[in-house]
Amino acid sequence: MKSLGVIMVLVLCSFFSSGAQEKPPAQSSNVERKTSTQTADVQALREDLARMKALVQQMQTNLAFVDTTQSPLKHQFQLQIDMWNIVIKDMESRLAAASPR
Repeated sequence: MKSLGVIMVLVLCSFFSSGAQEKPPAQSSNVERKTSTQTADVQALREDLARMKALVQQMQTNLAFVDTTQSPLKHQFQLQIDMWNIVIKDMESRLAAASPR
């Protein structure tokens, strides 16, 4: 019975001592992960902007083929192009602020 108590004490001591020796995760790995995530986000934003610009260019090209008179449809199309240009400029300014060159 006494030997069982001694064994239990030794097991508990080894358990607690191994827990005390564990090191907290390194701060640098968290910083590296955050930096790589930010870099990936910035690259994805650049790619999205390039696709958006191409689509707006196509919209502007298509607008040239719409009836020459000012119709409500043509006006709506122009408003949508203007709106997307505003969104693109806003995204570009946020991108420039997030990743100074």
